[in-house]
Amino acid sequence: MPPGWTPHRDEFEGQLQVDDTRTHSGRYALHAKALLGGREGLQGGPKKTLRFNLPVNFGPVLWGRVFVYTSPARPMSHAGLFNARYPRPGREGGAFDTLDWYEVASFQERYMAIWHPPEPPGFPEWVQVSDTPVVLDAWACLEWHFDAAPGGEAQAAEPRVWVDGVELAWPRRFVFSDPPVSAPVVREKGRDFTVLEVGVFLYQGLSVPTDWWLDDLAVGPRRIGCAGPSR
Repeated sequence: MPPGWTPHRDEFEGQLQVDDTRTHSGRYALHAKALLGGREGLQGGPKKTLRFNLPVNFGPVLWGRVFVYTSPARPMSHAGLFNARYPRPGREGGAFDTLDWYEVASFQERYMAIWHPPEPPGFPEWVQVSDTPVVLDAWACLEWHFDAAPGGEAQAAEPRVWVDGVELAWPRRFVFSDPPVSAPVVREKGRDFTVLEVGVFLYQGLSVPTDWWLDDLAVGPRRIGCAGPSR
């Protein structure tokens, strides 16, 4: 594993490894291999992820970019790929399960982005589901913009996501909670992103063994873009 990354989630079947079975560039990629387990439509699914602590005073704006290859099927279940977390207002640092967080994911075979309160339980959450199907059996460049402290706004900004340079639209937007709630979600503002999580984490079951490769992950305070070597 790259320096600074530590294993985090490991549930149900499959492996998370760095290997050379498929790469976007260079020799290796992060490979979530043969994930399987749980029942679709029910809570609980395979989760294989790594964590990384960001430098102190990273700031409230996080741009990211990763190339993702998914095969052989698009999952119907909620499948997270990346998230970034920050302390709640008035707090410094804090344990992983005390942090607010943004997530890039897919749901019902389409790309999705979410803002969450601390996990567990991670809801009520603000969910945005696109009409863009997950790219299958080819590399896709995913970019995102998280802004936890937009100037002049009372809340943290909604997440923004691009696929191969095209920003996603969100025809479905809703609050998810279990049990349901009627109150709107308040996206708490923050000063510094502190922790990243990458890999694949499904919140419902996965019945078809599925592989994801993630390569050329980069984050920073400004847009990084998709330009770069590939093969």
